Order: sequence, then structure tokens, then C-alpha cells
Amino acid sequence: MRGCLVSDGSVLRSEEERANGGLRAHERAALDDADELASYTSFGGPSDAPVSATSRLRVDGLHCAACAGLIEQALLRVPGVESADVNGAARRASVTWDPRQSKASDLVEAVRAAGYRAYPDTAAREQPAELDTGESRRMLWRLFVAGFCMMQVMMYATATYVAAPGDIDAQTLRLLNWAGWLLSLPVVLFAAVPFYRGAWQALRQGRVGMDLPVVLGILVTFLASTAATFDAAGVQPREVYFDSLTMFVTFLLGGRALEQRARARAARALDSALNRLPAAVQRRGADGAWAWVSPTRLQPGDCIRIAAGQAFAADGVVIEGRTDVDEALLTGESRPLPREAGDEVLAGSINLAGPVSVRVTRLGGQTRFDGIVQLVSQAMTRRPSAVRLADRIAGPFLWCVLLLAAAAAAGWSLVDPSRAVWVAVAVLVVTCPCALSLAAPSAMVAAAGALARRGVLLRRLDAL
Repeated sequence: MRGCLVSDGSVLRSEEERANGGLRAHERAALDDADELASYTSFGGPSDAPVSATSRLRVDGLHCAACAGLIEQALLRVPGVESADVNGAARRASVTWDPRQSKASDLVEAVRAAGYRAYPDTAAREQPAELDTGESRRMLWRLFVAGFCMMQVMMYATATYVAAPGDIDAQTLRLLNWAGWLLSLPVVLFAAVPFYRGAWQALRQGRVGMDLPVVLGILVTFLASTAATFDAAGVQPREVYFDSLTMFVTFLLGGRALEQRARARAARALDSALNRLPAAVQRRGADGAWAWVSPTRLQPGDCIRIAAGQAFAADGVVIEGRTDVDEALLTGESRPLPREAGDEVLAGSINLAGPVSVRVTRLGGQTRFDGIVQLVSQAMTRRPSAVRLADRIAGPFLWCVLLLAAAAAAGWSLVDPSRAVWVAVAVLVVTCPCALSLAAPSAMVAAAGALARRGVLLRRLDAL
């Protein structure tokens, strides 16, 4: 049963429908609404006729580092888009565009047309968490299926490893091959689907992604082993590699599952560090009574009360009470700082001791905390120079891999035709650039998340 999400009273389509279908009229209207647009877009130029806009988006459905480049290309094809920067590991995008030529909904539409999903960075904070959970669950299911089938195939293949020539008769050997073929079907048809999807999306954009060598290796190995299973009297009746096939897919899925988990932990750490402001705060009314209100309803001059353990919702001046505050995330000061009447407090700092009353002086984008949030958001959307270099190398490298595999197959077809296919497959599998294109951005985001858990925020991932 496919799930759906409810947001602001409207039912959003399931993720498959959102990724593959266009935006509906009400979705376009919501994305282009002035108030909604202001929550994830900053404008340049006159307020009544801005000439540039920079939107922050969250993207989902990425399978490898090359997906970030595919999304960038899709965004750059939208009329009026000046630049697009996608951090695949952080799942964030920053797009600078001309509001006179296009709309924000056009950006989301372009990402979805490319086979991915996009959401406003602020309004969709809860949606990616839901979808990340579903994505992780599907990845674990695929890993479970691949691992289970791998163990069963290896159980049958072990007999052929240890048996001496002639120990296993032809009928028994054929039965073992048939068992391996049946157990490989769920791996090829279900567990390996993310690799097919990633390769196809790259080809649709006219690029060779790092999933393509993986897919070629999987399909060639499966088809060649299938031919050997069905044609026991063929050229190479004993050479089936269902064990290698299932093991290869299992290890790749295991690596991606670990990468996905590290990315999710880093994202949670960053979100918890940046989303410190309370959801509600006590404000004193004209009659002197205290009432809970949203921080968005505060105005300069309002008097608010902050309890011990709560974060300050705005910059202000203490007018009543005495406490200690934790400003480590804002100023770098590791020790609690005393604050009493007349002292300034900063939004995002933590009240450690007792309740205090504060007169609000600055709100929203005027606070230092909001400036830090913007800096970190920009850092997480910009890909570090090392990652950009890896992406530039990965493209030509993949073409070299394909040409090298073809040359190896052609060369071995002249020397020993029975080994030509397997040599080509070995070249494709061994040269998969996962460590080059996937590990680099994931390691940086994981490091940023670990630092965030310790109260250290990075302005630039290049600092790592």
C-alpha cells in the first residue's frame, strides 16, 4: 500500500507519483505563494520587482554522487536559472534564478522530470524525514533479499568449489546451477533495481553514471550464467557465476546502506543544531497575563519569559531574573555565561539556570542565529572542491572503463574466447568508482554531522 502525506490540509501524492508526474495546479500555487516562497527564497533587487532569487531546496531519490550533477543539469535548463549547486550527500540544492523568466515551481518541476524529488528547504522539513525512513526501509529490504539469496547460492556453490573433477555428476551439477539461477532472480529483478534506475536516469540526461558499469556487470554475468545453465552442452557448461553476482550486489547494497545511515545521522545532527528555537514561547499581554504564542508572532518590544532549559526565541535584553546561558554554538564560548537585568541574550542560546523575562530587540533574519543558519545552509549546498574534482574525474574515468572492458573482451576473444566475457565483467566490476564519487562527499557530510553534535558548525566543507 502506497502512503501519502498530509501537509497544510492538502493530501500530497505518493513519492512515486511525485517523482514521475508533473506538478498539480494546487501544488504549483503553493510553491509560488508569496509567503511560502519567502520562507525558502532570498531576493535581490527592488522589493516590488526583484531581478534575482536564490532558492534553497531539499532533494531526494539520489542514488550516487553523479545524481547531483544530473540534477544540476536539469535545473540549468530551466529558463532564467543562472546557477545551480547540489550537494548530493547533504541532499540540498541552492538555485539562483531570475523571477522575471521563471517560477519556483518550475525548479521543482525540472527536478521531478529528471526522476528525483524536490521540496522547499523550510516548509518540507518533516516530509524528507518521512521519505528518508521509507527509503531506508526499502534499502534494508533489498539488502536482506540480496544477502539471503547470496547465502543460499553460496551454499550450493561451495560443493563445486571443494569437489574434485568427476566428483559431481553432470545431472547434479545442472541441478545446482538451476538452484543458483532461481535464487539469483530476486537479486537481479528486485535487489538491484536502484542500480538500474540510477543508470537509466544518467542515460536520460546524456551522461554515463557510475551505476552503468555496475549494471553491465550484473546483467552480463546473469545472462552469460543463464545461458550456461540452460545450455549445459554449450561452450562453457560449468562456468556459472551466480555466487559472484549475488555477492557483488549484496556488498554494493551494504555499502550504500551504510552511506545512507551515515548521511541520515549527519542530517539529524545538523537539524537538531540549527532548529533550536522553541516552537512556542510565553508572551506577556497588555493585561499582564502570560500566553503561549508562536515565535513568528513576536514583535520588537514584546516581553517574553524563557524557562530554564529553553532556547531564547529572539535576541533581547534581560529585564527580570538572573541566569547562565550557553552560547557555544553562537560565539564559541564553551563556558556558561552569567546574564542578569540589562544584559543582552541571543536567539538560539540556551537558558541554563532559572527563568528570566526578556524584552525582544531583534527577530528572524536580524538575529545572529539566523545568520549562522544561513551560513551553514550555504555550506551544505555547496560541493567542496575535492568533491567537484572527483566528479570531473569520474566522468572520463567511466568512459575509460567501458573502453577498457571492450578492449579486454576483444583481445581475449582472439586468445581464449571462453574467457572473453568474464574478463570484461571483471574489468567493469573492479573499476567501479564508488570510493571516488560516493565516499568523498559522504565522509565530509558525516564529519560535519559529528562536529555539529559537538557544537562545532562549519562555514565551508573545504575546511575539512
